[in-house]
Amino acid sequence: MKTRWMAGLMALVVSSGLLLTGAPAAHAGSKGRKNMALLLGAATVYSLVQGKTTQGLLLRAGTYYAYKRYQDARRGERRRYRYYSRRYYSYPRYARYHSHRGYRYR
Repeated sequence: MKTRWMAGLMALVVSSGLLLTGAPAAHAGSKGRKNMALLLGAATVYSLVQGKTTQGLLLRAGTYYAYKRYQDARRGERRRYRYYSRRYYSYPRYARYHSHRGYRYR
């Protein structure tokens, strides 16, 4: 009886902690989103071949949405890569002196 009470108390503490701080969010990368879109596309084709048109149409809508999320994730990754790889983002390591312009940071 005592162990059951302790287990219940521990479950209550953990669940209240998750409610107060929030559960950790799962962030899928673009590769995971691409795999999900491919899986849903295969399920769509299979459903349509089996003659289950309603299920196939619903899966088709899910495939479209998953593919759109994949494209958005790829676009965001490319945008972040371009932003952080730009030259002006990094601190200038040294300056060069040009006779007609003065110091120019590189």
